[in-house]
Amino acid sequence: MKKVMNRILHPRTTKWFWTYIVLGILGLVAGILLMPVWPDWAPWQDWGMKIVNMIICACIVLYLCLYLVNKIMSRSNSVVKVLTIIEFILLALIALGCVLQQFKVINIANGACAILGLAMWCRGVVEVFRAYYHQKGNNDRYPIWWLAIAICLVSFGVYLFAKPLFSDVVVLWIFVVLILLVSLILITDGILAKPASSKTKKVKEKKKKKE
Repeated sequence: MKKVMNRILHPRTTKWFWTYIVLGILGLVAGILLMPVWPDWAPWQDWGMKIVNMIICACIVLYLCLYLVNKIMSRSNSVVKVLTIIEFILLALIALGCVLQQFKVINIANGACAILGLAMWCRGVVEVFRAYYHQKGNNDRYPIWWLAIAICLVSFGVYLFAKPLFSDVVVLWIFVVLILLVSLILITDGILAKPASSKTKKVKEKKKKKE
C-alpha cells in the first residue's frame, strides 16, 4: 500500500506527462456525463444507466480472473474444486447474460443487487462444503470464524437475491465517483510528473555547486 501511495504522490518525471492530464480531463468529462442527474433535454441523460450491465459484467470478470481462477488452480481434485468450477461457470454465464441484455438479446438480470446476492450465496455454499470436507479429512479444525462468515454469506446472499437493498443507480454512482477520483489523481500526477525546464535545472545545479 505504501508503494502505491508513493507512486501516486511522487510520480516519476516524464516527457509524456501531458497524457496523464489529457486522460484525467477525458475521465472527468465522462464521469460528469454518466451522472444520472441530467434532465430530459440532455441527449446523454440516460447514458449511465445504459452501461450499468457492462459495469456489472466487468466486475464479475475481474472477480473471476483475480480470485476464482486462483481458487480453482490451488484446489486438488475434490468436491470443493468441482463446486468452485460450477460457481465459475454460473457467474461467467451471468456475465455473458449481462452483455446479451445490454444488446437487448435476452433479459435475465434482476439488477446488480440480485447478482451480488447470487455471487455471495455461491461463495458461501462452496466455503460451507469446504469446511465439511476439511473437518472430515483433517485432524486440524476449520476456523470457526470463517465458517461463520460462510454461513452469513449464504444467508445474506439469499436475502439480497430475494429482496434487493439497492438499485442499479447506486452502482452507477459508485462507478462515477471512482472515475472522478481516478481522473483527479491522473491530472495531479500529470502536473507532478512534468520534468523541470532546462533553466530550472541549471539554477539547481548552480545552487548545488555553491553548497
